[in-house]
Formats: sequence, structure tokens, C-alpha cells
Amino acid sequence: MVLSNQLKGFLYILLADSLWGLSGTVAKYLFNQQVSPYDLVQLRLILSFILLGAYFAVVNPKLLKVQQRDYGYFLIFGIFGVATVQFTYLYAISETNVATAVFLQYLSPIFILLYGLLTRQEIITAIKLLAISSATLGGFLIVKGNFGSGLAVTIPGLIGGLASALSFAFYTIYGKYGLDRYSLWTLLLWGMGVGGIVWMFHAPPWVTFFSYSREVSVFFFYIAIFSTILPFGFFFKGLQYLSPVVTGITSSMEPVLAGIIAYIILGEVLSNLQIIGCSLVIVAVVLVQIRKEKKP
Repeated sequence: MVLSNQLKGFLYILLADSLWGLSGTVAKYLFNQQVSPYDLVQLRLILSFILLGAYFAVVNPKLLKVQQRDYGYFLIFGIFGVATVQFTYLYAISETNVATAVFLQYLSPIFILLYGLLTRQEIITAIKLLAISSATLGGFLIVKGNFGSGLAVTIPGLIGGLASALSFAFYTIYGKYGLDRYSLWTLLLWGMGVGGIVWMFHAPPWVTFFSYSREVSVFFFYIAIFSTILPFGFFFKGLQYLSPVVTGITSSMEPVLAGIIAYIILGEVLSNLQIIGCSLVIVAVVLVQIRKEKKP
């Protein structure tokens, strides 16, 4: 049986979504085992950088090269892009449940759209206003949980989730500048490398690694390989077969899968209002992607 290119692309993206969706549940499991989110983000960045760097050193050494004039760019991208995204996302998971953290991060396309409107790179249209309204209402319902009660998430969890969305928006916008001269893999590799160096001020990584049991240490490698390297590989492979718009819409399955997996493995349950809110966020993301498709 020969698969069509579009079906191949869809399967690759679905694989990436599944691994990313599962990663939140694995991270939450580690937090339940008293693993610090500070330790996890440090080891995720450093292990991913070492493994990915070793692979490219053998397979494609050109991807390791960075021009001296771009050192400052990679410093900013690594600190305020990659490292900040990783930490705020994992911190939000540690302070709330997996689905809430993932869906809050998925507000990032709306922040990107707002940035475009503020910088006059975008013009206001009905579909953009609908996307912003849908995301705003969806985010409110996710955070509220139930009417007549307090917030369904802690204040630190809410701040972490929104910071994750904002930093991911910055990661996306600022990353586009680097794509004019470098491969996505080069940006990812050195972004993690710089982020890992910054997090070494938290503690020596070897001390962090060996302070946990062998069982937990295995999960550190799982996070580096199956939550970072492989899903990015599958994502970019799928992008070869699909348009960016179809890829973006298909990627909206990630938070849905994350919520389902967290429910099955961790027993995390969302309220009816939160489920409606999650659906509205997905609608907003799809509307933003459709808007990109129609853009001349």
C-alpha cells in the first residue's frame, strides 16, 4: 500500500503531536515525584543540545556553524526564546494541570496576531476579530473553570501559562529573523545550547542529574529524545509534505491529545466550561491559520 504525500505528512504531524502531547503528562509525573521544574528544564535543554549536537556533528556538520556577527542574536534567542519557553511551560504544568498549561500556551498565535496589528503588519478584519474574541473567551473559561467559584488554576499557574504563550510568540517572531540565514535545526540546536548554559547557573548539571534516582534519570533522557528531538524531526518531515496552513491546523491536535492522555494516565479532569474554553482556543488557532492561507 502506497501512502499519498498528504497522508504521510498528516501522519508525521500526528506523531509529533502525540509525542508533544505525552510530554506534558510525563513532566507532570516527574513533578509528582518531587522533581523540580528548574531541574527538568535545565536537563532537557542540556541533554537535547548534547544529543542533537553529536548527531549533526556526524551527519551534517554544516548545521553547527554560526557566523560571529550572529552571536548576539543567538544569545537573545536562546535566553528569551528557547529557555524561557521551556521553563514557563514546564512551570505552568507544575502549578496546574497538563491540559490547562498546554491550552494557555496555545494562545500564542493570538499574541502574534496582536503584535502584527500593533506594528501595522496586519489590518483588522472580521475573521481576526473573531479569532481574538474566541481565544479571549476560551482562555477565560479555562482559567475560571466554574461560575460562582474562584479561579480553577493558581495565580502562579496562570502567570506561567500566559508567560509561556507570550514567550512562545516571541520565539516564533524573533526566530523568523534567523531563518533567513540558518536552518531551523541550527536555531533549535544553539537556542538550546545557550539556554542550557544559562541554566548552568542554577546548579552544575551533573549534580542535578545524579541527585535523582536511576528511574527518574531515564525520564530525563525520554524528555530530551521523545519530547524534543523526535517530535521536531517528525514535525519538519510532515512540513515537507503539507502546506504551512494545513500543518498548523493539524498541529492543533496537540493540546487535545495532551488533555486526553493526561485524563487517561493522571486522571486529570476538566470542567464543562474548561472543555468549552479549550474548544474556543482551537477555533481561534484554526481561524488564524485560515487567515494566513487567505493572505495574498
